[in-house]
Order: sequence, then C-alpha cells, then structure tokens
Amino acid sequence: MAEVIRMPRMSDTMTEGVIVEWHKKVGDKVKSGDLLAEVETDKATMELESYNDGTLLYVGVEKGKPVQVDGILAVIGKEGEDYKPALDAAGTAPANKPEETKAATENAPAPATPPAPAKEQAPPPATAKVSLPEGAKEIRMPLLSDTMTEGKIVSWNKKVGDAVKSDDVLADVETDKATMEVIGYEEGTLLYIGVEAGNAAKVNEIIAIVGKEGTDVSAYVAAEKGGGNAAPAAESQPAPTENAAPAAIESDTAEVAVATNGRIKASPLAKKLAADKGIDISKVNGSGDNGRITKKDIDS
Repeated sequence: MAEVIRMPRMSDTMTEGVIVEWHKKVGDKVKSGDLLAEVETDKATMELESYNDGTLLYVGVEKGKPVQVDGILAVIGKEGEDYKPALDAAGTAPANKPEETKAATENAPAPATPPAPAKEQAPPPATAKVSLPEGAKEIRMPLLSDTMTEGKIVSWNKKVGDAVKSDDVLADVETDKATMEVIGYEEGTLLYIGVEAGNAAKVNEIIAIVGKEGTDVSAYVAAEKGGGNAAPAAESQPAPTENAAPAAIESDTAEVAVATNGRIKASPLAKKLAADKGIDISKVNGSGDNGRITKKDIDS
C-alpha cells in the first residue's frame, strides 16, 4: 500500500520547510534510511529520511518551494502502483465547487433550536504555572514517523551532569518502524532525564532538559507532571484543520538518523558527502558523540 510522506515538524518553532534539494526522483528505489531531501527550516538545514521501502511514486513539492508542516511531500509504494488513492485518503481530493457549496447550503434544513444551556459549574481553582528557568531548554520526544505515537528509550548516551554539545546523540529511540538517534540542538549540561532506558514516552513528552550547570528544574518538572503547566481547557485555541499537524509534533531534534547494529554511525549527509568525494567513510574518525561521523568530519 502506498504511503504518504508529510513534512515533519523539525523544530519547536517550525511552521514550514523549504525543499533545498531532492536526493531521489520519481521512479527511484527507496530504502528505509535513505536520504529523501534536504529541508531548510527556521533554524537549520536538515535531512529528511525515508522510513519506507519501495519506489518513489510522486513528488508534491518542487525544489526551492516551501511546504507547511504536515503538508504532503511525496508518496512511496510499489513500482507501478497508482498513488492517487493514497493522496485522496490523505485529504487532497478537490473541494466542492463554490456553486455546489452554495446550493448545498441553501437546501440544508434549518438548524434545530438548541437546548437550554446547562447550569455552568465553577471552574476548579487554577494552579500557578511554573516557568522553565532561564537558559534551560526542554527536549521532547519527536515524531519520528508518520504513524508513531510513542518511542521507547533504548539507551541514553548521556547521564545527568554530563556536558552536551549541539550535535551529540542524546539517546537511541525505538519507534514502530526503526531505531533512531535523537540529537539535541542545545549546548550545556544535561539537567534532567524524564524517561529511563527501557521505558516509552509519548510523542511530545519531555524526555530531558538541558541548561546551565547547577540550574534547578525540579519545580518545573513537578508542575509538568502535576498538570499545573497545562493550558486550561477553556482557553481559546485555533480550530485544527483536517490535515493539520498534531500539536504533539513539537521537537528539539536537530537530526535523526537510523542506527542499526554493525552500521557505521554517521549522519546521512556525512555519508552522501563522503560518497560524492570518494572518501571511504569507514576510515574517517568521527568527532561526534561515541565516534559518530558528521558533516564537519568529511569537510575537514
């Protein structure tokens, strides 16, 4: 069955991404872990990997064009498969023509008189919100595949008190499709780990906090766990569209790469650069976390 690939939210402030380069074209074979495209966000240029095996059947966004978070980028399926049903199922079927909408509205029955509103109950007393200390940054479980609802922490590569660089691998996370590496944007000290190795975290759940050494985040963590920092139910929120990205896609993940046993630890961009330059990547010394090879190792 054909799978629709959507634009993921690659940072907590991202609303759209620009396709810098496609690394696959329609008709190409695609394997899980292959680099599909490079995407420029509001924070950096990042790599978009495939979580599916098959053939690239459809590309919906040209190079240089922006696409909103959760917008359709491509469709992957079996060679020769009709991808249009997948697009229709994803909500890209054309809307009704204006005259059809007008006719439907005019012929619609008058709405029934709404029942009298129930007596309002007094809201429970509000709990004071606790702000994250200045300079600290929370790391949430990112959405690593279009069907992911939670991720299992396979292992932590850092412990509380460790110094963290922006390209360090914080943890290995097992999703419903693969085991991935989560790399944080932030630099500082790992102040808090919210999910122990072997346990799962829901998408957007706080898994760690990074900040200045010695910063106390216990009050913030307690408020988060107790629901004190949750937005009130009655608070005005924009109505979601049918295909809007779930609010839980917020992530502080700079880069996500497939990690399997016996495989060289290197970012997809580093692998591509090495291949382009004819460099044997197995002979490159990685400067990243646990010897992981990054772009700067290939460029140096």
